[in-house]
Amino acid sequence: MTIEYCIGFCGDQNYIYAGVEFASESNCDSTIQFPSVPAPLDNCNWGCSGNNSETCGASGKINIFYSGATPPVIVPSVSATGGEWDYDGCFTDSTSARTLAVPVNIPGGVTPESCTAACQALGSYSYAGLEIGRECWCDNAVNPPTQRVSDADCRMVCDSNHEEYCGNVNRLAIYQLGSSGGGGDEPQECNESTTSSFTLTARNRNDGTITPLKVIVVELVKSLTWTLLSVSGLSGT
Repeated sequence: MTIEYCIGFCGDQNYIYAGVEFASESNCDSTIQFPSVPAPLDNCNWGCSGNNSETCGASGKINIFYSGATPPVIVPSVSATGGEWDYDGCFTDSTSARTLAVPVNIPGGVTPESCTAACQALGSYSYAGLEIGRECWCDNAVNPPTQRVSDADCRMVCDSNHEEYCGNVNRLAIYQLGSSGGGGDEPQECNESTTSSFTLTARNRNDGTITPLKVIVVELVKSLTWTLLSVSGLSGT
């Protein structure tokens, strides 16, 4: 292992970062993954196994080299025949409780564009999700017990296109078909002048009915509270 070998290998694979670690390891990516943080340079003090005059990180420390190329992005929206697919956020996922239940095989490679198109063509699904760089999932609901997490958790490049992100391990980058194609409404903003007096309501996406919501604050243990939204007057829910 040498710095030059690692950089050459990662560059040939179209990654923009190359990292040398543990004297003999090379790692590639197009993102410095969370929760990594900078460490003092003298923490990387192991000589490279292929050239001891060079430094190749240390145990748990990595020397990173950047090609200068434009980093990948989370695609904010995808235009399609049936409407606009908007990025909805990064969500947790697990094999025991799928956030989106329908897997889709895309031989040409998974990207936000190909996954949303596949979900729309497969069954007019309203949600499409990308995971671990190469998986596509579809559904008409985002299923519990998923939780929304930071977008930084969904920064694994798509295997077929290193200019775009496709979720991460156990993380789904979810896109929702917009209102023109059957999805949700645009969010409305609250500002300081309106938050002092307003009525919190729920709007049924199917028939447009409005139902008042009651906010209940519950303290489960000392200094830890949950806010519950209570809906009354709806049968069968």
